[in-house]
Amino acid sequence: MRAEALSPIRTPSRNMRRRWSKRRDGFRQSARCRKRKRMSRWAWYNGRLCTESEILLPVRDTAVLHGASLFETLRCYGGHPFRLEQHLQRLRRWMGRLHLFARSREMIDLSTPTVRHAIASLLKANGFFEGDTRLRITVTAGSEEIPPTCFMLAERISPEQIAKWQAGITAVLLPDPRGVTGEQPKWGNYAWHIEAQQLAKEQGADEAIWFNREGYVTEGALSNVFVWHGERLLTPPLEEGILAGITRQVVIEIAQQMGIECREERIPASLLPHAQAIFLTSSVREIVPVVRLDSAPLHVHPVVARLQTAYHALIKQEVQPCLEMTAE
Repeated sequence: MRAEALSPIRTPSRNMRRRWSKRRDGFRQSARCRKRKRMSRWAWYNGRLCTESEILLPVRDTAVLHGASLFETLRCYGGHPFRLEQHLQRLRRWMGRLHLFARSREMIDLSTPTVRHAIASLLKANGFFEGDTRLRITVTAGSEEIPPTCFMLAERISPEQIAKWQAGITAVLLPDPRGVTGEQPKWGNYAWHIEAQQLAKEQGADEAIWFNREGYVTEGALSNVFVWHGERLLTPPLEEGILAGITRQVVIEIAQQMGIECREERIPASLLPHAQAIFLTSSVREIVPVVRLDSAPLHVHPVVARLQTAYHALIKQEVQPCLEMTAE
């Protein structure tokens, strides 16, 4: 019996190999996209939830080209943003004062109920209702052709980081490169601030404290500055070209309630090495004692601990009613 001829093995054509390659690459890219989506945190972007990697800013937005954006950074305790209304008031006030943000005022809803709902959705999506969270709200100016953008980012604050802040940080004195006067907005263009932080880091410190050309303290690169000297609490006035910090104002109010004399006055940088205590304030880090300035060690004065205790009591007082309302 004659054996049947075997069919020859066909070599895949070039076009077939290309189709297989594209299909294989497509599967790989889809898998990578799914993995990135699982790993990426959730964000709030123009009124909806999305992953941080999905946020796209137009390259011709004035925020991208010239740093024209405003932002607020605040801390959430157990899902509740502390002093949210004050942060939003400051943001809306600067949007009203700066002509760049005229379209932002018209197109972006920053009413407290709307923002509170967005924050709750963002924290829930990320599973951040437990513990403490750093929250950032950013508004861009857009441009004549491009509408403005609003987005929110959330990040967990670790217990180790909180413990370090409460124990104290190190700082260095650096000249303020901005040369500004008067109250300052919270611009998205933070290049000088980040540069100062990098210089401080290279000198083995955690924070930079600025002084102006006249030799007076202005603010920290990422904080406001307080000095305890001569049984008085001193902090630079807004006229020195500083941010009207929310935590700064809270500390001033707490000090007055505790009977501690607090003055907003010019502070010579030369006074700092001889101060009885120095501490910094910010919404995320709260009240942070400075334990070393340049190469000089500093003591943590009891008044700083008293202010920290009073600040935490205020947080508990304001946060607890909000949590009870949420539970109902």
